[in-house]
Amino acid sequence: MDAVIVAARDAQVAVGETVQPGADDGRLAVLRGALQRKFGATLPDDYAALLRRSDGVDFDGLVLYGSAQSEASPGPGGFWQGLIAANKLWRQGPGHEAYLVLGETDIDLFTVSLDGTNPVLRDKVSSDVNETFPSVGAAIERLLSTRA
Repeated sequence: MDAVIVAARDAQVAVGETVQPGADDGRLAVLRGALQRKFGATLPDDYAALLRRSDGVDFDGLVLYGSAQSEASPGPGGFWQGLIAANKLWRQGPGHEAYLVLGETDIDLFTVSLDGTNPVLRDKVSSDVNETFPSVGAAIERLLSTRA
């Protein structure tokens, strides 16, 4: 997975996009606690590995949410899509309480069950499952490799 993350970051840099720095273990510990308190959700280890490399991604129609960003406290380049902020927004509409949204494409939501398992792409409108993955890492690799 690491090679795909690096390739995606390199592709972003090559076209002048802002790349988010990695999150440290302290920031990830705060995120894990906040996800549990607010949503009863567990941060998948593979997603934490992504955040250590790049604390959020916004590139070519793909957004993978960061650890702590929000509209009030954005990251570099104005990146505001943190996991907590984005999931609060998704939960304003019905039907999104049963999973954690890790990111989105133009047409899909990248979600996991609240226990951090069962990664899938869901249609943004209907929530129908469009694609399943054996692991969060495999999903991240697939999503990033189509853009790098």
